[in-house]
Amino acid sequence: MSQPDYEQTTHDHASLLVLLKSIGTQLKPKLLSRLYERINKSLSKLNIVDSSGSTREIIIRFVRDYPVENIDWGDFQTHRRLLGLVTFSKYDEQNEFSELCRLHETLKVKYNDTLYDSRAIFFGPVESDSINEPPPGFVPPPNFKTSAIYYADELCPSLESQILECLNALFWILESKRLKRLREKSDRAPLLRAPFEKKELIGLDLESRNNKKKCSGRMTKHIADLSLQAGLRIEALNYYSTAAASLQTVNDWLWLGAAYEGLCATSSMILYPNLRRSLTLHRNSSLQETSPGKRRESQSLPSPTNEESPKTHIPHLLPPEEIAKKYREAIVHYSKYQNAAIVETEASFKATRISIEQNSPLQAACFLNNVVFNHINLSELEKIERFTKLAELYSSFGFSRKASFCMRLAALRYVSPNNPNRDWKQCYNLLLQSTSGFKLSLDPADMTDDNRKGWPKIQIQILNELIIAANRMGNAALATRHMTFILQTLFNYLSPNDRKDIALQLQGVAQQCEGAPVPLVLESGIVIPPANLINIPTTKEFKLKNLQAHLQPQKIERVKEDHGPFLFTPINFGSLERKNVSKNSVEFLWVDGDICEVSIQLINPLPFELVVSNMRLLTSGIVFESLPESITLPAMAGPIGVSLAGTPREPGTLEIHGFSTHTLGVKSNCRLRNIPGMPYPSYNITVIPALPKIDLATSLPQTASFSTGQNIVTSASVSLYGGESTECTVTITNCGQVPIETVETSIKSSLSKIKELKIFQWSDDNFNSQLPLLPGASASLTLYLFADMEFINNKDQVQKNSPRINNAHGSKSWPSKSNLTQSKKKSLPGNSGKNSGINSQLAKLTIQPPSNIIVEGQLMIKYSGGEGLTAGYCRVSSVFISIEMLPSVNITSWDVLPAETSSQFYLVLDVNNMTNQEMELYYTQSKCIYMGGRESCRIPVPVDRCPLDKLSTIESGDVDNELQKLCSQHTAALVDMRWQLLGTDLTGKANLNGITFTRDMLDLVRMSPLQWEVVINDTAVKPQDEITCTIGECVSIGVGVCNALERPLSNLCLTIDFYQDYQNGTCNYKLDNLLAIAGASKVMLPTLQEYGRAYHECRVVFFMPGQFKLDIRCSSNHDNSSSSSSSDKNLTIADNEWRYIPPIEITAEDY
Repeated sequence: MSQPDYEQTTHDHASLLVLLKSIGTQLKPKLLSRLYERINKSLSKLNIVDSSGSTREIIIRFVRDYPVENIDWGDFQTHRRLLGLVTFSKYDEQNEFSELCRLHETLKVKYNDTLYDSRAIFFGPVESDSINEPPPGFVPPPNFKTSAIYYADELCPSLESQILECLNALFWILESKRLKRLREKSDRAPLLRAPFEKKELIGLDLESRNNKKKCSGRMTKHIADLSLQAGLRIEALNYYSTAAASLQTVNDWLWLGAAYEGLCATSSMILYPNLRRSLTLHRNSSLQETSPGKRRESQSLPSPTNEESPKTHIPHLLPPEEIAKKYREAIVHYSKYQNAAIVETEASFKATRISIEQNSPLQAACFLNNVVFNHINLSELEKIERFTKLAELYSSFGFSRKASFCMRLAALRYVSPNNPNRDWKQCYNLLLQSTSGFKLSLDPADMTDDNRKGWPKIQIQILNELIIAANRMGNAALATRHMTFILQTLFNYLSPNDRKDIALQLQGVAQQCEGAPVPLVLESGIVIPPANLINIPTTKEFKLKNLQAHLQPQKIERVKEDHGPFLFTPINFGSLERKNVSKNSVEFLWVDGDICEVSIQLINPLPFELVVSNMRLLTSGIVFESLPESITLPAMAGPIGVSLAGTPREPGTLEIHGFSTHTLGVKSNCRLRNIPGMPYPSYNITVIPALPKIDLATSLPQTASFSTGQNIVTSASVSLYGGESTECTVTITNCGQVPIETVETSIKSSLSKIKELKIFQWSDDNFNSQLPLLPGASASLTLYLFADMEFINNKDQVQKNSPRINNAHGSKSWPSKSNLTQSKKKSLPGNSGKNSGINSQLAKLTIQPPSNIIVEGQLMIKYSGGEGLTAGYCRVSSVFISIEMLPSVNITSWDVLPAETSSQFYLVLDVNNMTNQEMELYYTQSKCIYMGGRESCRIPVPVDRCPLDKLSTIESGDVDNELQKLCSQHTAALVDMRWQLLGTDLTGKANLNGITFTRDMLDLVRMSPLQWEVVINDTAVKPQDEITCTIGECVSIGVGVCNALERPLSNLCLTIDFYQDYQNGTCNYKLDNLLAIAGASKVMLPTLQEYGRAYHECRVVFFMPGQFKLDIRCSSNHDNSSSSSSSDKNLTIADNEWRYIPPIEITAEDY
């Protein structure tokens, strides 16, 4: 035989072989296929009633071609004989008809040795009168002796009946030959031989006992073959069994193997009557074989019925396990003969199919392994057929890796150097079919790290072979796809050199056909899924960026309405929706119409420069306009950041799946779900309706550097002296496409609210009058800046360094007003042993002068408009403002002196010019003083005393602090100091906020609750009056006290004393030798009603000339008063004592 028939099954041993052949050239292939299908479908099995009345099942095997060499093996196995011939042809004229008849006769001659009968089917131009007679005008040649059938059309309705007649004839001829062989005597049986045995048996003595047994055994086996073909399977079993026993005794191994094979074939036909040519066995995980005798149940093979149960009692019927055993023995006997290699191969295939039917995959694999190691001289095409059939069978019982191995060998045979007609297309197709067994899926989704199976090195080799085949086919698109796939799915298993080589190869092939992430459909209908270069470049990070701080939308806080009392319920109405927020949803928002960005970190894993172009975001959901981006990555560099931007064109939910690239000539969609290390397969972000955008500018210079803060668009800086004010014009331009409908402004700083309002001021009404602000329009906001500094030095330190004269003695002497405006350098001597009176009463600066102060704040501008405002969103931009406050005026010390009238007092201030320029300081409406740079001076400022109505508001508690606070605020409100730097336009004002007073000072600052009246010698006098008298003169002194409060005062003590002030800080109250007082100098007033008046009078005589001061005071004995109110307590500080100030001076002259 020329080559094995890989399609044979054990049922073919019982078949009658019939050749269906087309001759001529006019018949179309489709018509022939249709005719073959009709015949094969209806006539492959026949039920024929024999001469005894029994029905036999006859199997017909139709073939479309059959080698003549196989007929030589007809004696060895009769099913290899070609018994019938049916030809199909079409003619239009006589010559053509004659030629077709000749060709048919030629075929008969070719298969004459075994051919029993034949039929010729002609399709002519016209219909004949009889189906078995040619049409009029057409005459067959004289040597044409075949029964012919003539049709005029392609329907040929009687085709099956005509072929059936021929098949019946074949059966009866076969049956006659079987009977003829049965009638022959066994001792006269001829020696049947295989084709290669004819030369070996020449000269052999056939009369020997062994040879006679051999001839008898072979003939018995031959009769068994004929009986099996004739439908007598029980008889065939008996003959095969008898032949095997006879042949075994004479060691006729070849024919013994054929007897065993016949016995197995007959048994399998009885046990497995539905055995088909192609069976599919799903291999189970444990590869366990079924128990002996157990049939595989499937939809194609019905379970045995009760009628089949007697099969197990048929004599010589092999059980299922014995079939495989006998087949194995037959194959071993065949293997002893090199010329029987084809028979051995076919037997292995038949045994494999039996094992598949028995659901024994390991046993089937064992039979197929024998085929692999069975060497037959075959052409390359025959080797391809052999490996392809091996792959089919391996695949049928689940040995997918071996199936793919054989399929790959078949593919390589197509392009073998020994193949004169190389076919790279077929090679590619078979390689593509072999991928599944190596766990290689061309879908990248099945080749992820989580789903990966198989052997990476083998998979890389298969892919490289696919690439080579695709290139040799001239299909650059396929080559590009497979190279992209190998770089995507097996990148980590490639060596650095392999990565470089494949990448450069891909870059070169992609110049012919650019790679794109779309499926490729082959001519066979196979779809190659898209592949993407997700590893080139490698993505390290994918992060959505929030909008710039000043562009980030903020929810407008609505004032919550009070809908009544809160009622608790355990029912969750909307909380579940709030809890079920997707993890891949970002917390911030994007805005319709704004450019939004995604930050990506890329790594170039290749040893050469990589150009990545046309990078865009991959999105779904709302309309999103992605902007292209390109980057060049150095060799083996990274991570390198790149930002991909785009603009959403409508509000809603935007889903970002990844980004696209174009590198190495391949367009790739790098989706996050395919990129290793990405936390989420996609990101969802909410896009709100469009909001306006503004640009800010100021009239002041920008700050060189400032503290980092949110929403800052621009900055402004200015330097101001303490008390100076200036204006800053903030220009707001609508640079967006949405009108600005509402604006809110505020200041954000670390200052207190009171301090903040003093430094920053503006008018909202003025700006709101310019709204709405259309796109491209501008509006201005005037911001007033004021340098609010502390002009009073350390208060606690000042109080500690401000000594006063003992309260028990009161003030002795006061400087004249003309001396108060002198320079401090003249009035305060340097290192004298004793300070003057004024120096002892002025607080002194003991700390460093104040330094520059930097005040920082942000002008927050909250604005909105359009659909964004309707949705409840706004934006906040801010201007960073830095104010450098330079010290201008510093008050280092102060004191309080009585004024010419009792309703005022003098606040004496030591003022320093802290600038380097000349200054004019205005301390009243009409008075100013000139000060040089860094120069100090002392100024008296007349101030109205704090009225009683203010003091009456003090409540019980911390009376001293409340009184201190009221008097300080009163004084600071009345003192208006303004300064101007000469030669400039810089002006400002200083305040006395934070000034503090001692108890003695408070007596002068506040109005006394008592109104005084002093009468000397029956004449009312004032403190500034000059009063003289002579020694020895009796001077009458009357003192009237009036209660100015709305409540009575009790337990008062009115005291009149004289003292001398030596102008050196010493006061002498011991004047018994200098004067004498007639009358009481101390009077008790039990009760002084509201607005009541008390009057006391005494007389004094001076003994010595000199200046005497009259100390008039009234004190309240609070400890002895049980009925005094809390308000009285509030007003009776400084040991509950009030003095008449300034004291009256009396000059006693000598007479």
